[in-house]
Amino acid sequence: MAERMKLTWLLGAFLLCLAPALFAQDPQLKKLRDEDQAVRANPELRVARSDEDRIKLVLQLLAEGKAQTSEDKYNAAIVLQHTPADFCGKRLVSTSPDNYLLAHYLAEQAFAGGYKDARLLVAQSIDRYLSFTKGYQMYGTNRFVNQKTGREELVPIDRKVPDSERAKYGVPPLRELLKEYPEQSSTEDPESH
Repeated sequence: MAERMKLTWLLGAFLLCLAPALFAQDPQLKKLRDEDQAVRANPELRVARSDEDRIKLVLQLLAEGKAQTSEDKYNAAIVLQHTPADFCGKRLVSTSPDNYLLAHYLAEQAFAGGYKDARLLVAQSIDRYLSFTKGYQMYGTNRFVNQKTGREELVPIDRKVPDSERAKYGVPPLRELLKEYPEQSSTEDPESH
């Protein structure tokens, strides 16, 4: 009996030692997130990879099943959230708005998994997706520079989303957002969103 308890204890200890390796953050996803954030903090910084390169690598790592932890999912979502956009005529168009939706699902999973840093990213990523696909946003986290005035403006905001929903993801109330930035005019009735 003592031998069996000793064996059980050793097996348990072995699994505890192994657990961090099994559930540790993926170093490649962390490095890609760190690069992404370094470039955002210092646009003059020279890094070996472009946003497009980082996004391709993140998509490859996701396909390989590398995003196992909530932090991995957050790291991947941060990079995907920065999918480039460019002007097509007078309209800003994303190279792949589906990347924003994937970022949203990853951020939701990270937040639901207990990774608190993903809280705001849940709102930001769905706002980014909706801004590029529908022309409005839910929470009010997405701004673009007006090409005529050079001023930052909020993408039109869905008035049906209550401030309590915004607060859930750390977004200020609508009235505070509108004090800080004007809202773009919309060709649609903003109440219809």
